[in-house]
Amino acid sequence: MRGLSFVLVLSALPAALAVKSHDFKTCSQAGFCRRGRALSARSKENPAWRSPYVIDASSVALSLDQAAFTAAVKSEIYPEVKFGLDVRIHDDGVVRVRMDEVDGLRQRYNEAASWALLEEPKVSNAIQWTVAKDGVRAKYGPKNSIEVAVAFEPLRVTLSQNGKEQVVLNGRGLLHMEHFRTKESVAKSKEGIEPPEEGLDTDDSQTVIAPALPRTAWFEGESEDDWWEESFNSFKDSKPKGPESLSLDIDFPRHGHVFGIPQHATRLSLPTTTGEDAYYSDPYRLYNADVFEYLADSTMSLYGSIPFLQAHSAESTVAVFNAVGSETWIDIGRPSPKSTTTHWISESGILDVFILPGPTPADIFAQYSRLTGTPALPAHWALGYHQCRWNYVSSDDVRSVQKRFDEEDIPVDVFWLDIEYSEDHKYFMWDHKVFPDPVEMTKDVEAIERKMVVIVDPHLKRVDDYPVYKEATELDVIVKLKDGQTDYEGWCWSGSSAWVDYFNPKSWDWWKGLFKVESQSGSWHWTESTVNTHIWNDMNEPSIFNGPEISMPRENIHYGGWEHRDLHNINGMLYHNLTAQAVKERTDPPMRPFVLTRSFFAGSQRFGAMWTGDNLGTWEHMAVGVKMVLSLNIGGFSFAGSDVGGFFGNPDPEMLVRWYGVGIFSPFLRAHAHIDTKRREPYLLDDPYKSIVRDMLRLRYAMLPVWYTAFREASVTGLPVLRPHYVAFPHDEAGFAIDDQFFIGSSGLLVKPVTRKSATEETVYLPEDQVYYDYFSHQAYRGAAKGKNVTVPAELHQIPLLVRGGSIVSTRERPRRSSPLMKQDPFTLRVALDKDGNARGELYLDDGETYSHEQGAFIWRELTAEKPAKKSKGVRISSKDLAAQKPGEAVDHVAFATYDSGNAFAKSIAGVRVEKIVVLGLPAKPSSVAAEGGKELQWEFTPGVAAADGKEGIASVLVIKDPKLGIANDWTVLVQA
Repeated sequence: MRGLSFVLVLSALPAALAVKSHDFKTCSQAGFCRRGRALSARSKENPAWRSPYVIDASSVALSLDQAAFTAAVKSEIYPEVKFGLDVRIHDDGVVRVRMDEVDGLRQRYNEAASWALLEEPKVSNAIQWTVAKDGVRAKYGPKNSIEVAVAFEPLRVTLSQNGKEQVVLNGRGLLHMEHFRTKESVAKSKEGIEPPEEGLDTDDSQTVIAPALPRTAWFEGESEDDWWEESFNSFKDSKPKGPESLSLDIDFPRHGHVFGIPQHATRLSLPTTTGEDAYYSDPYRLYNADVFEYLADSTMSLYGSIPFLQAHSAESTVAVFNAVGSETWIDIGRPSPKSTTTHWISESGILDVFILPGPTPADIFAQYSRLTGTPALPAHWALGYHQCRWNYVSSDDVRSVQKRFDEEDIPVDVFWLDIEYSEDHKYFMWDHKVFPDPVEMTKDVEAIERKMVVIVDPHLKRVDDYPVYKEATELDVIVKLKDGQTDYEGWCWSGSSAWVDYFNPKSWDWWKGLFKVESQSGSWHWTESTVNTHIWNDMNEPSIFNGPEISMPRENIHYGGWEHRDLHNINGMLYHNLTAQAVKERTDPPMRPFVLTRSFFAGSQRFGAMWTGDNLGTWEHMAVGVKMVLSLNIGGFSFAGSDVGGFFGNPDPEMLVRWYGVGIFSPFLRAHAHIDTKRREPYLLDDPYKSIVRDMLRLRYAMLPVWYTAFREASVTGLPVLRPHYVAFPHDEAGFAIDDQFFIGSSGLLVKPVTRKSATEETVYLPEDQVYYDYFSHQAYRGAAKGKNVTVPAELHQIPLLVRGGSIVSTRERPRRSSPLMKQDPFTLRVALDKDGNARGELYLDDGETYSHEQGAFIWRELTAEKPAKKSKGVRISSKDLAAQKPGEAVDHVAFATYDSGNAFAKSIAGVRVEKIVVLGLPAKPSSVAAEGGKELQWEFTPGVAAADGKEGIASVLVIKDPKLGIANDWTVLVQA
């Protein structure tokens, strides 16, 4: 949900609104971005351009026991200003480059990384730097294939692999750290100072600057462009610290595709913003903002910012993480189809860039997750279906919605309440006129093992009878005006509001204590709640209706004296983090929290889920939502989704059905709608639409083991839950830009959601010479070594869902009203043989709610199918204990030395069995199907195309009926033919 531009009368909500681009800056309206682009333009106009930043070679100081060094840096245009450089190589080969102003008038903001990083990275003690006349170098990696070179004059950092440059910092000379200065010092510097004789370079033949200009004009420009004050619409930014922006070019000379820097509504392979035939005219903006009805194709900033960018080619993958918390713009150019340039322009902060060497996508995800953490393993129920709207209006309304879902046999796990549950939008405080019995209402939902999610926004109504606001003021943890003393007041849903400064440590325990549900002495807490009530954090960019760009004034002051401009993009993550901790810690032992956030930063994946905000009920938004969720997965944030149906508008039945087809293959599945839309719960649809949606949701529930297993892998390895083609097939150039189909984890499931009106078929790209089976019809499709497009049916009731040959997919097929009711249900195994007659899959299970898996209470199985002998037409299907084989890789950040297969959870599911095995692609009818060491099993065989045939058509299908094999046990089924 989102605010209007200026809301003084909060009840006056217009029914039809569109994105108000004039509320948000373009680069040309942001002084520091304008200066950064002008710097780039000057560099292009002058072929002799070179960076004025140089390293003082005599200052280089190598660490005695670590792969780190420091050095002094000076700017030839400001020789009196000192900078410090710190370069280090981590244990895993990641290179960290930091530069800061030394002994300046003020301290630049240097805490962004401390909020994003999981922990301080370990610096290698095995890699050594060598110092030469022209720079410092280090070689490491397999056969010393990676080299990091730091050139002295000008300052330039290069990461190479096998002698080829992969990542270059300041190669085009766009590094510029605007040092702190005063108006008086600037005026004095202009008095009678001539430019250097060399102009732009040491080549005396170059004559570039006229003598009348100050010495810095060739680099910084002739004017003080919004250095000291800046206006936008009716707002004025007083800029008490003057100019302090940071410009840096980061180039990828051998990579033609770049991915990441979410959140933007655009293609996965990011289009260009600069150069000839640039797709966009404005850079990609990272500035967390409450953008109302955002465009479906734009570089506009949205609700979250992850300054992490991957560059990919058929030869390698590299990446950069730029740890900066202020507003940042990124220009992307493509000088050739095989190379990419980027230019990062930030409003404030130090230079703190991590270079990730890869060289594979999997390596990149591992390196990035070691920095910022892996996605949290969610509660199992959180992967089910969430039903929301603004707003369910009463306790009786919630009960009625639940009743209708059950009457129509439509599964659902969570019901949500938006802001209207609260009295005068005082969050935590129920409006008892319409919710007279909130605890009893929640317990009615819990009776079917469902959960509630209730919104808690960050703006606090400024009234004395609101205990949350009263305690915040008494603790003195409210964000301050620029004087650093006066509490800031803004407007949001609550009317006159205050915002807690979650950077202030005094706020942390207090905030977590508010969520306690049992009566305790001391401060106020939420006793009208239950431990099955989870939380939705909205409006945490922060959204402020009467603020500049619908947000907080940049000169506001946070804990430590930092201005809001320094940490704006981090603000929402802290709110999310503390709320997740609060929900986790309200019980003993702790339970896994579910907290949805709208605003996020690098590292937010550790705390819960996000959604793509206030989308529209249009085909364009449905399609771009798929790309946005893929981009978020690339950015490390796997638990993501878009509002099913679109937040705004009234989609017709066809569109709504298709949107559910998108939603059930999103990691986070929620339907949501604006207060002015018509009710559109799935049970309100007429048939056949209602039955189609019911079947889709049942498919989601059947596949919950797939999703949960994929999340386990993501939580340990950092690999995304949704994987675009370049991740799954990094050498297949034809697939690099594909962003309308994807794989689910390592399951082998390939999905292409239908996002076109009136579609009856879709084209799916198969990237390899392998068989792929239609999940429903068992039609066998054949790929090719160089990739191949196949046409698959996509009528309204159909979803293009293929199973890659070589996969084993575990599902639970019995329809239930909610996912916890499935805990003792049996499993179906789909064995999709590859062209060599083999297959493999994994299954991970734990109790889905607690942290007992961190004490070893889980099962992790490896399912395999292989030929008993080289020329055999049969197959041996087995289940093995993968946890026993790899105990140290089973659970995130828990290095088990051994695994106890008789753990409490394994015992609790001792009666859970495999009730069906379906084998696709056998070459012949079996002569025998039996459990190893047991009797013949019941089975049916339908002849068809074999995996090894190279033909297309309906595959052969073997169905083994109720083999009564324990899902947690070792076993083997031998199929002889």
